[in-house]
Amino acid sequence: MGILFLFVGKTKEGFMRDGIEKYAGLIKHYVPVEVREIKGSSLDDHAAAIEAEADSMLSRLLPGDCLIALDERGKNPLSVEFAGELGGMLETGRRLVFVIGGPFGLSARVRDRAELVLSLSRLTFTHEMARLILAEQVFRAFTIIKGRTYHY
Repeated sequence: MGILFLFVGKTKEGFMRDGIEKYAGLIKHYVPVEVREIKGSSLDDHAAAIEAEADSMLSRLLPGDCLIALDERGKNPLSVEFAGELGGMLETGRRLVFVIGGPFGLSARVRDRAELVLSLSRLTFTHEMARLILAEQVFRAFTIIKGRTYHY
């Protein structure tokens, strides 16, 4: 069991990287966590780039992994609702893999493989901000699950 954050492309902004590392370090108090960045496609054709990135993402999954895909078309739960879903997934003992695609989004193949498609907001964020917000929300979910005071 553990959590893998799988991101397409590098986190270029230092303060974003620092924030992601901060929350990953806090999550480690609850479960093992890894942040992995994979190379984005350099193809000019957006559809082909999305599919190439999907191949790269899906090839890194283990058979029993529970995939959570971040996509604007996903569910947009309250933090407490997300904590409940996360808690249920953690009880399975499987590794949770959160994926954020590249600038052109995710392939339908990735969304179809996912057990949860999640939207962080109806607003649009940069991919780097989405990574940081996701890491903070996963940490927040753990504090909710464990009854810590961080959420309030």
